[in-house]
Amino acid sequence: MELGQNAARSARAKEITELDGNAIYLGNLNTVETDLNLPLQGNYGSTIQWESKETLFISHTGKVTRPAFGVGNRKVALVATLTYEGEVARKTFKVTVLQEEHKAKIVAVNPLTVCTIVGEQPELPTVVIVKNDTGGYTVSQVSWDRVKEEDYQQTGTFSIHGKVDGSPLKALATIQVVDEAEATAPFTKRVQEFKGQNVRLDKESEFAAAMDRLLQYVRSVDDDQMLYNFRVTAACDTKGSQPMTGWDAPECNLKGHTTGHYLSSLALAYHATADSGLLGKIQYMVAELGKCQTALFEQGGYGRGFLSAYSEEQFDLLEQYTTYPEIWAPYYTLHKIMAGLLDCYQLAGQQEALDICDKLGHWLHNRLSRLPREQLNNMWSMYIAGEFGGMNEVLAKLYAITGNENYLITAKYFDNEKLFLPMKENVDTLGNMHANQHIPQVIGALKLFEVAGNKDYFEIAENFWTMVTQSHIYAIGGTGETEMFREPDAIAGFLSDKTAETCASYNMLKLTKELFQFNPHKTYMDYYEKALYNHILASENSQKAEGGSTYFMPLAPGSVKKFDTHENTCCHGTGLENHFKYQEAIYFHDEDRLYVNLYIPSQLDWNEQGLSLMQKRDQGSLETVRFYIEGGNETTLLFRIPGWVSEPVQVKINGEPLRELEYEHGYVKLRKVWEMDEIELTLSCSLRLESAPDDHNLKSLAYGPYVLAALSEERDYISWAYSEQQLLEQIIQQKDNPLTFVLDELKLVPLYQIQDERYHVYFKLKPADYLS
Repeated sequence: MELGQNAARSARAKEITELDGNAIYLGNLNTVETDLNLPLQGNYGSTIQWESKETLFISHTGKVTRPAFGVGNRKVALVATLTYEGEVARKTFKVTVLQEEHKAKIVAVNPLTVCTIVGEQPELPTVVIVKNDTGGYTVSQVSWDRVKEEDYQQTGTFSIHGKVDGSPLKALATIQVVDEAEATAPFTKRVQEFKGQNVRLDKESEFAAAMDRLLQYVRSVDDDQMLYNFRVTAACDTKGSQPMTGWDAPECNLKGHTTGHYLSSLALAYHATADSGLLGKIQYMVAELGKCQTALFEQGGYGRGFLSAYSEEQFDLLEQYTTYPEIWAPYYTLHKIMAGLLDCYQLAGQQEALDICDKLGHWLHNRLSRLPREQLNNMWSMYIAGEFGGMNEVLAKLYAITGNENYLITAKYFDNEKLFLPMKENVDTLGNMHANQHIPQVIGALKLFEVAGNKDYFEIAENFWTMVTQSHIYAIGGTGETEMFREPDAIAGFLSDKTAETCASYNMLKLTKELFQFNPHKTYMDYYEKALYNHILASENSQKAEGGSTYFMPLAPGSVKKFDTHENTCCHGTGLENHFKYQEAIYFHDEDRLYVNLYIPSQLDWNEQGLSLMQKRDQGSLETVRFYIEGGNETTLLFRIPGWVSEPVQVKINGEPLRELEYEHGYVKLRKVWEMDEIELTLSCSLRLESAPDDHNLKSLAYGPYVLAALSEERDYISWAYSEQQLLEQIIQQKDNPLTFVLDELKLVPLYQIQDERYHVYFKLKPADYLS
């Protein structure tokens, strides 16, 4: 009997240490800059001792000492030893401590031009663009000399100087005084996307398979668990549900963000499928969140309209400049909630979701309108704590829906000069900026351009997109390493297990799609295709319908994917949306022109034009795409010529080759009265090598739209002693599978097909002098 009791106690003690170990949450350990708060007591009673394996950078008590600039980021193992009634368990945490910022010397200050209306004091930026002795650009705070009132009482120009922080150099601003400002108005997009089920994916495609897996998962999600933190905060019945985990655990300061993404996921899924079961889940979630919003106000101590999975304390602390991880991006989480609610309204017709969001908007305006601009600037510049996602975008959308001018005013409170000024001036200052903290801000700028005019916002978005896609992306279209942009064209030195944060690609695709609608050029869709096929499609666990997605897409030699299913990271959140968006950019239209952007098997119904189109791809080849059209009206069809096409596009209509083709902005242009027609496109594919911009001996391999990865357990770079031409000639394509290749007994396949195997996206070719 006693032995049995002892065994039971031991088993219980072991369970407690495991529970306490699983409950430890230290914040985002991928980008650590400040001291860690290491708990000494577990939630269930274990005592915890900590050991750092590299005390030079993290002490046993959690004190962080960042490596000097040039040393590089440091990975440190932190080991927690949990003890309860004689039972001992250990859990290891991998921490990346960021190196200190470079204390560069400012060697030049870019001059500025500012415009104002006669009689109005000019608004001068609080930062200027500076060039460092490294050759790179960044921004620095500036204090301007006093502007004399008489200087702006008549048209003309005058100059003013400013003191630049950390430099004896002076800033110069030229003020242009004009009679009246250029009128601004909302801008209409040149092409529109198709809504709802007008576009449906072919069930045989890899994209439809990914959507179906995610659909299975969201149908299985426990809605009450998604509501758990909101109900606890509002003192409502949790209905016996289990707490959320990871970044949404009750003790985590980011809780609530996944629920916002889940609302968007349900709305996107319903929009694509019209599944009544999904609509029921949406209606339940919205109604219950509405109850929480009401309960928060009724219990007192909360502003009218407030809704979150935690109290207003984090918002209060941010206004006092409290740093991460004591608080964690309260406005980021708020954005996810508001965006999810608006998606439920716009995509699933839920008026109550708009009502809840409208009340939140009132609360937000009341809170921020009392703060001076300087305080807002300081808040938004705080690392992680001040991250606000796409608050400017969601408020601009709310303004467009409701017409409430306060929302437009509040959206502009989130203007981030440290990003927007250099982007407007077309100067790349992105190095060492947090990538996904800033991409949504640019999406918001573009939305402000759409709803309220001001071409500066468009220039910010367009310049940013060009910088990122030309100088900051990996072969797969993803960007950032340990979540950070690096200096322009710095790729070879940043191939690690923390490359290409998946939610950064989610937002880059969103920005790309919006820019394309204003300016429908194929360059946008060439990038869109690259990131969609090689990052987003590759980010899902195709073996299990469990909602797993990659946080980073590792590109170090011998990498392996890790799928987040329980940590509820930011990328798990966007991962709940990604695979319901594949149909969004295949087709666009204006009044009588149809753009075919992506060669994804699908069906389109363009009801306004009386046209239906079915796109099919040959199973045995990527090169042949067929379109079956039924219509009756004269319509222009524009087919994108992908950047990877190796020979001129060939077109047949009803089996007859077209000898002369018309082109427009990178598209093949066909126009006729379509009745019952078949169009066949031949898009020739060939293998091609792409070099890393900072090391031309470092290569990636692609075929058509797909980046190929070599399957190998080797943890160092695979190296081949071939010239580029020799290497391409050595690769053998499998006859039974056109996307499988072999080189020196190594198998190469598209990255999206790889799950648990180790892979290499980049490899080395021996330099020419070695070959000689």
